Amino acid sequence: MRQEPIAAVADDGELIDPDPFAIALGIMGVVAGGAAFLETRRSRQFQERTHRDRFRAAWFDSRRTLIHFQQVLAEFEAYMLEDGYGGMVFRLGAVQLRVDPRKHHALRRIHGQTLTTANYLADNIDRLSEFLGPEDQELVDHIKARLAEMTIPERFGQVIRLARQGHSLFAELLESIDDRERFIEGG
Repeated sequence: MRQEPIAAVADDGELIDPDPFAIALGIMGVVAGGAAFLETRRSRQFQERTHRDRFRAAWFDSRRTLIHFQQVLAEFEAYMLEDGYGGMVFRLGAVQLRVDPRKHHALRRIHGQTLTTANYLADNIDRLSEFLGPEDQELVDHIKARLAEMTIPERFGQVIRLARQGHSLFAELLESIDDRERFIEGG
């Protein structure tokens, strides 16, 4: 059975066609628009969460590298103190060690770890810097200024002090970021 269209009558008696189909489409548009907003918001939240996860991963990678650097530094210092060349001039060929094969292997291992740690630290800090914003600029400028002030040490023992100062600067950056982002708390 075919249904006849219903005609609406205006106050002055004229027939009008308010086109309920267009109104219904408009209503559907409101619903679809709301759904699109929710989808956009969900997508934005996913992107923000992904961004934060990448930031957090870069922070923890940097933290692990600093921990490893601290360990390599402590081990090298122990050998330096054991062999008594901390006060020697820091110059190529100034110290010539006579060591057994075990210590020779250990020093070669430390040398390799130091080079690897330097590469990882550079890469990890570079990746971390992608997430730094204006709120970090003052500390970044401070770190750069302090690093620029550092000069080549005169003695081997001063290498350790210089390295610890550098470590402290990067640790300060990570601590500042964690104070704001609460990565350690699982945030």
